[in-house]
Amino acid sequence: MKHIIGVALVLMLVGCLDRAPPEPVLQNIRPAKLMTVTSQIEGVQYNFTARLEALQSIDLSFEVGGPLHEMPVREGESIEAGSMIAALDPTEFQLAVQEAKIQLKLAAQDLTRKRKVLAENGIAKSAVEDAQSNYELQRVRLNKAQEQLSDTRIYAPFEAYVSRRYFDTFVNVTPGTPIVKLHDLTRLQVIMNIPENLIATSDPEEILRAWVEFSFAPGKQFDVSYYENRGEAESLAQTYEVSFVMENPEGLNLLPGMTASAKIKMQRTSDATILLPSSSLTPTPDNKLAVWVFDPESQIVSRRVIESGTPTQAGVPVTNGLQVGDQIVVAGGSQLQEGMQVRPLQ
Repeated sequence: MKHIIGVALVLMLVGCLDRAPPEPVLQNIRPAKLMTVTSQIEGVQYNFTARLEALQSIDLSFEVGGPLHEMPVREGESIEAGSMIAALDPTEFQLAVQEAKIQLKLAAQDLTRKRKVLAENGIAKSAVEDAQSNYELQRVRLNKAQEQLSDTRIYAPFEAYVSRRYFDTFVNVTPGTPIVKLHDLTRLQVIMNIPENLIATSDPEEILRAWVEFSFAPGKQFDVSYYENRGEAESLAQTYEVSFVMENPEGLNLLPGMTASAKIKMQRTSDATILLPSSSLTPTPDNKLAVWVFDPESQIVSRRVIESGTPTQAGVPVTNGLQVGDQIVVAGGSQLQEGMQVRPLQ
């Protein structure tokens, strides 16, 4: 029924264009405007609610323990890469370095003395070997003490946004305990929950365009690109978490936890449609629709019956009868006859 109504609409439209009776075949070559048939892909748009997350987030902690001496950063603050985040009281670690230096110096003196005695055959070689081992051990202990002293300060590994401070100063912290949470906000994750039926029947390569809009930035669209999707569904909603990535735009203070309206335009196999202008269609004596197909080798035209859908503002969809690459007449078709030679208009 829908097909019959569509054909009727097209015939009414075409009838207005083809009032003149067909002329007999003439020997002169008629001009005709041609069009190469292409496949139009409109796509299907899906709308989701999305939330923002930082693409990279880390909890920083000390590798050593002790009283928290300094913590100059504040929550909600943006800091440069290399900025000091926090520092422990270094006194105990400085003393450990000094002690290790003294022990290394004593071990070096002992090794030198025993080597000299060995040269005079006044000591066993094993005693020198023991002194050498002790010297190497003290050197390792000094390196470790220096590393631990260095570990009393932690620095920002990248330009970051301070999301959380877990402690205040003068608190005694243990190794590995998170001190602060940092976000890298140069790029943001846009996370949305996609129904399982769309996940099962779609592929990221079918995405024509994806973008987000924010209520606090009316009229603006921000493009996002596919990043990854979680392999397990949410147990209650049976949706899959899919992540897109966007650059953090200038002029907006976008932060993790904010919400956005996400739009995804997908190319589906059924979206590929041939759309023709109504001027290219002519009625047949039995009230069917046809087009004039141009043969570039012989320069002649032949009538071909087509099947169409309901006309739209974009054109008349053709469901059967034409192939991509066919050349058809889009203007002057009412003056043509089967086997007539035409001259394509530039």
